[in-house]
Amino acid sequence: MRSGRRGTADGWWVRLVRYARNGVEPLVVLLVIAVLHRFGVAGPAPVWVAAALSLAGAVYQQPEVQLRLGGGDLSRRVAGRIAVHMLLTTALMYILGWGPMLAVAHLHILSMHLAWSGSRAWRPATVASVGCLGLGQLAVAMGLWSYLPSPENHGVAALVAVGTATTCRTLGEAVARRERAEAALRSRERQFRVLVQDSTDLIAVAGADFGLTYVSPAANRILGLEPERLLGDGLWRRIHPDDGAGARELLERVLAGDDAAQERGELRIRNAAGQWRWFEVSSRNLLGDPAIRGVVGHYRDVTERRAAQDEVAHAARHDALTGLLNSQAFMLELEAALAGPGRVGLLFVDLDGFKEVNDSLGHEAGDELLTLIAGLIRRSTMTSDVVGRLGGDEFGVILTRVGGAGAAESVAARLTEAIERDLRVAGRTVRVGCSVGVAVSGPEPVQAKALLRSADLAMYAEKRARKSPANRR
Repeated sequence: MRSGRRGTADGWWVRLVRYARNGVEPLVVLLVIAVLHRFGVAGPAPVWVAAALSLAGAVYQQPEVQLRLGGGDLSRRVAGRIAVHMLLTTALMYILGWGPMLAVAHLHILSMHLAWSGSRAWRPATVASVGCLGLGQLAVAMGLWSYLPSPENHGVAALVAVGTATTCRTLGEAVARRERAEAALRSRERQFRVLVQDSTDLIAVAGADFGLTYVSPAANRILGLEPERLLGDGLWRRIHPDDGAGARELLERVLAGDDAAQERGELRIRNAAGQWRWFEVSSRNLLGDPAIRGVVGHYRDVTERRAAQDEVAHAARHDALTGLLNSQAFMLELEAALAGPGRVGLLFVDLDGFKEVNDSLGHEAGDELLTLIAGLIRRSTMTSDVVGRLGGDEFGVILTRVGGAGAAESVAARLTEAIERDLRVAGRTVRVGCSVGVAVSGPEPVQAKALLRSADLAMYAEKRARKSPANRR
């Protein structure tokens, strides 16, 4: 059918070349007939009769002619078209006087019709071949001249008929198997296409060289990008720099595994608006599948889920009021700092006069004051230091870059100066004091609880000293 449509659209020169190509075999036969006639082995019939049959075959086997005879569909009228083709060829075979010896031409006819009409052609071709050989032998029996003497002629025809029928069946079944394989492949391709088109996830197929050969239309909805922009290394260029190595390792693991194994991971991809979106990636190696021939990756947007998880994780580690680390997370950070190299300083900060503010102005004012103090402590320490709320009006500071007790005491003095000044809370000016206990780890290993206890004791010593009549202002 494709040949017929193309014939109406192509130029006359293209069609002429195609006609010559499709008619080359009969033209070769015409040349052979001329040679046989020159040497007197082409039978007694006039050469023009054989030439006419050969030219008729050249016209008949044009795909455009076959398409017209099939009513526009090469899968129709297969038996009739093959029968006429076989009769033309058989007539030429027997006129030349060689009869069944030239039956290989029947197999050539079958090969053409298998290409045009598929495996449905082999059964009618078998019947037509045997029938035409029978008609030819009947003509010989009735007096048609032949180079092969009888009864040997009929024996050769019988053997050729059996061999031709067997070959027709073998060729037909081979084409049928190929058609079934192609149909199964097309079915899987259609199924894959439908699943991909309707999937809410972004689906991408990567080759063994990591280049993407397919990106589903969901890319437009999920990332705001046309799928074509993500082919090759387009998607890889949009992966977060911190996640690129992990994405490559994921793909390498998939390539190293079999088609039953799936590898999962999470990474960030920048969308058309420049936002980083989190995706859960599930990849499977289908390089050996002829319908896919690649590594299939399902990209599911999990940004909201990650945000919820991060929020839960943050709430589990941070104080709800001040946003500082809670006491449990603070202790974990202290243990990690003490396990590392260098000395660690610890400040234990306790507010003086907080209860009076809380009782006189109310709990909301007290919460506002604690939040304000937390901000002052953060701004008075280095970004590498760790600040936490240990409970009530008590705060802790881990000094990760401290040279000794003197440096820690300097930070404590800076905190005291930042806190002990007039502060605006609930529209009122208030003033609170603070006592800061300082503890610094030594060269010997120390437990986090022990260092915290030392800082706590130092804080109480500082508080007593500040309450001493000699130190009252």
